[in-house]
Amino acid sequence: MQTNIELQGTAQIAVKTGNWLLVVGPRAICPTLLALTARLAEAGPVRVVDGGNHYNVYPVARAARGRPEVLERIRVSRAFTCYQMLTLLEGLPAPALGGFVVLDLLGTFYDENVQAGERKRLLRECLTHLDRLEKAAGGVVSVHPPRVPSQTGRELLEMVQAAARETFHVQMAAPAPVPMRLF
Repeated sequence: MQTNIELQGTAQIAVKTGNWLLVVGPRAICPTLLALTARLAEAGPVRVVDGGNHYNVYPVARAARGRPEVLERIRVSRAFTCYQMLTLLEGLPAPALGGFVVLDLLGTFYDENVQAGERKRLLRECLTHLDRLEKAAGGVVSVHPPRVPSQTGRELLEMVQAAARETFHVQMAAPAPVPMRLF
């Protein structure tokens, strides 16, 4: 299986069986990744694990052009804590996958209510499961820089980047300035 997607009109990446791709960028790339789930579902079943509560079915349905057979191949699970992220990745059955998309993998790991050492341990286990899944299916994992910069946040991002075989950094164009209205 190979699916090509275009990011922000410039870069084109290929999702291949036996490889997971890391996409690093701002949260604004989410609509592109949602459209990707529909493209992957055209070829077979897709599992989406959402770590940042970004999954919205409406852009996915538009990308699938309203075809119910494509939408029925997509299964979505949401993780609200780093523990749930690990549990969801552990539970994904590799042989049944056609592809996988992990939206905002680190979204739950930026929670400072969990000790830094524990977050790193859980992330290492998650990365092990991504490696297990890539052998059976191609996938895309997206991460975003932490909203509040911290040493632990940078270390978590570096861990994921070091584990990925391919990494795509996406820069968004700054929005055009809007003139201020005086009255």
